Amino acid sequence: MRQGLQKPNSLAIAGLLAPFAAAGIAGALILWYGKEVTTCAASMVYLTVVPLILITGLVLSLKSIPLIQKRGDKDYAYSGLTLNVLFLIFFAMSVIYFL
Repeated sequence: MRQGLQKPNSLAIAGLLAPFAAAGIAGALILWYGKEVTTCAASMVYLTVVPLILITGLVLSLKSIPLIQKRGDKDYAYSGLTLNVLFLIFFAMSVIYFL
């Protein structure tokens, strides 16, 4: 393998993409259910799937930090960590607001 090529930090990349996947699911629920977004089915998906994705992204971002020295992608690791924390805060605020 050539010296200039590094293996990507896949955990950092997955951690960065997780909050966008969670936001996509939340947006799809709003588009799909419209004004009936507070139904039981939509609420169960929102209250289970979205936080699981965000927590998974947070864990992946944290696990990618020790790999920065070896694989690089420091920007992905720290951006994913920041976005997951912010989206978890927004999620908690939305749950408090709607309950």
